Amino acid sequence: MNPFERHGIDHLSASSLNLARNNLALWVVQYLFGEKGQPSLAMIAGNAVEDGVAHGLFHPEADLEACKSLARESFMRRTALGGFETEAREAKLADIVGYPAEGRKKAAPGMVAAALESLRPYGRPTRPEGQHQCRIEITLDGIPVPVIGYKDFAFDEHGLDVDLKTTTRMPSDMSADHQLQGAIYWKASGNRAQRFCYATKADAVVLELSADAAREAIKTAAGIANCLMRFLALSGDRAVLARLIIPDYGNFRWDRGTGARAREIWGF
Repeated sequence: MNPFERHGIDHLSASSLNLARNNLALWVVQYLFGEKGQPSLAMIAGNAVEDGVAHGLFHPEADLEACKSLARESFMRRTALGGFETEAREAKLADIVGYPAEGRKKAAPGMVAAALESLRPYGRPTRPEGQHQCRIEITLDGIPVPVIGYKDFAFDEHGLDVDLKTTTRMPSDMSADHQLQGAIYWKASGNRAQRFCYATKADAVVLELSADAAREAIKTAAGIANCLMRFLALSGDRAVLARLIIPDYGNFRWDRGTGARAREIWGF
């Protein structure tokens, strides 16, 4: 049995590889001890925006307000029982659907509108049967389990894929994590163009991953996966593996649930 399957891991993903690189202790908590934690407001907002944008792209005749309404309903449903502060919840909803100018605050079209303005010129995405996301699977050199992921929007007519990201601050370049994710899609698609649409409440920009950056990121993905495999091969006991690393609770990726579980595991 290979080290991944020994620990009940039958596949990897871009998010698991990026987490292992950025916070191995949290990776252990999530993937070896099964404590996944709770989605943040930003994560929920991203899913809601994707719902509204997907509707607008797959239904070109849909007006903007209908797309915003769908995103609003999605966000409210996902946060109804989440225990989020009302003020923070309302502020994030405003980022999603936009708001008029008030006092010293400038008007903002919202993330749904900004993303649709950037993506609708691409036309209608290619829709897999019964869904809008496209499942992908690749293998990495020397790794016995596959890497699985889901692309947001495939535009076969243009020979490219686009992943939607919501953010509070517009990036000037793709982060290393996004480059790794895009590279996995690039490899899975036969090296076709990979773009990321970054949407804020005020604007959106589309950035493309270069082929050179994709090749380097695939090497990085394979390197991370091989390091993980060697780490898991050290023991079949997850508690033994946990004792080999030190958790850094200052890392922003922890939440209340995963942090509490980690303190139980490490005792500090």
